[in-house]
Amino acid sequence: MIDFKKACEAFSNYLKNYDLNDGMIDLKIRHTYGVVELSEYIAKDLKLSDEDISLAMLIGLLHDIARFEQAKEYGDYRDYATLDHADLGVKILFEDGLIRKFVNDDKYDSIIMKAIKNHNKLCIDETDMNDRELLHAKIIRDADKTDNFRVKTIESFEDIFNSSQDKLDNSTITNKIYNDFMDGKVIVSNERITDMDFWISYIAYIFDYNFVSGLKYIKEHDYINKILDRVDYKVEDTKIKMDNIRKFALEYVDNRIKEGK
Repeated sequence: MIDFKKACEAFSNYLKNYDLNDGMIDLKIRHTYGVVELSEYIAKDLKLSDEDISLAMLIGLLHDIARFEQAKEYGDYRDYATLDHADLGVKILFEDGLIRKFVNDDKYDSIIMKAIKNHNKLCIDETDMNDRELLHAKIIRDADKTDNFRVKTIESFEDIFNSSQDKLDNSTITNKIYNDFMDGKVIVSNERITDMDFWISYIAYIFDYNFVSGLKYIKEHDYINKILDRVDYKVEDTKIKMDNIRKFALEYVDNRIKEGK
């Protein structure tokens, strides 16, 4: 079985390598524990076994293990501009052997590795995945997205993506990004151009949920409205488009919840 308390102690020790007063580091620490809580929430909502609930929580704890090195080296969380933090996380845990600090039994290694490797990709690579590996890959993706909604409601724009309130207030949306959103598509990272493109791409996470659990959580906490209300849209065209985006997003979530899938 997984000793989650021991894993948390190992995580605290690992963080000693980094500046805990750095806003970017602090953001990811709080995000990590938020994902742990949401992984537990989703696993319980899916009525999984105690072992799979603990495993989901452990994957949540480890999914962004490489973000701290990314922040330290680059001061930037944009994977396309720096490095793929999921791939680096797999290297740190499994090639460098850090995983044994968190869990003694190697029977979970394949599940943890595949879940972490796939948590930030555009889609899951199901090649050579068994049902349990795929289940946990889906849980961590949903948990990660759901806590990112919380992050976008409260954290500074500087810590989130190196922008500012003023820049976002005066930003525009490119037609490609707007049309993709209104077509219910996940927004590809390297296609974003403006700050508002980035902001909208976070809302578009709703189109990539595997389970309705996370969407119920988003609705319960009114995250879509809270995120969109953070910005004072100074450009009239942007304001009109954002009203359309809000309506479409809220209706989409409501419909998915009603369908129960």
